[in-house]
Amino acid sequence: MQIFDTIKKTEYDTSVALGFFDGVHKGHQDVIRKAVAASSDACPATVVTFKNSPAAATGKNKPLLTTNEQKFELFKKLGVKVVFCIDFNDVKDMSAQEFVHDVLYQTLNAKCVVTGFNYHFSKGGKATADDMQKLCEPLGIDAIKCAPVMYNNEPVSSTRIRRCISDGDIESANDMLGYNFSIDNLIVSGNHLGTTLSSPTINQKLDKDIVTPRFGVYATKVTVNDTTYIGATNIGVHPTVGKVSAVCETHLLDFFGESLYNKRACTKLLKFIRAERKFESIDELKAQIEKDKKAIIRYFDEQSL
Repeated sequence: MQIFDTIKKTEYDTSVALGFFDGVHKGHQDVIRKAVAASSDACPATVVTFKNSPAAATGKNKPLLTTNEQKFELFKKLGVKVVFCIDFNDVKDMSAQEFVHDVLYQTLNAKCVVTGFNYHFSKGGKATADDMQKLCEPLGIDAIKCAPVMYNNEPVSSTRIRRCISDGDIESANDMLGYNFSIDNLIVSGNHLGTTLSSPTINQKLDKDIVTPRFGVYATKVTVNDTTYIGATNIGVHPTVGKVSAVCETHLLDFFGESLYNKRACTKLLKFIRAERKFESIDELKAQIEKDKKAIIRYFDEQSL
């Protein structure tokens, strides 16, 4: 898959999926799959997306569901061949006509353009997916507006998924994503509290740009060096011992090897077990950790039935 940070003139036709695609959730996947279905070797599936959030560019900053690197991996799995991940400021002041004619028609040689039902573009975001169809038709571009993908009688959206993650409803979030929300970064040295508690752990920092899950304990699967372990993960500030900065701290329940510091871990959140709370003593915390481990092992045993 080729990735470009500016839109370049293509010498071939393209089948284009348009959107910011934060999370690449099931609704986004439908848009991209339709662009892939309309593609061919001579007309590759192409995504035009943004390296920075359109909301942030207009002063409405909100946490993201995925990094650009995670989005690219998901695009690749869906069959995308070319990605133009551009600066939103490069196109935000274009008229609808300019974007369709100059970018899609003249520069990308688009033969098919696919958008979500609620897609907006042009200056001020005033143009809609219906406007895209009207502008594409005289240029011979097949513009497809996808219907919403529904979950519990409401359209799947990044906003809903973000809210579920913040509330600890990770199972609903994962259902709407179509994969498991994860914390994917390096294992760093912590304060060695886990060793003190007879429960050695790995620590990962939380990305300040990514939505923070509800503080508490989760059943997780953690992949390091292509090997996957089951984990008891605590996300939070450890109020019992007075830690300030929130971290992702995981006890690998079936790992007995050497140090994993500076290796990359992908921690997938599967089930919320309990909320974080302050305990009266370290002994009380230790007892709760053992209860959490048993609950998580029970969860995985039930999943394998």
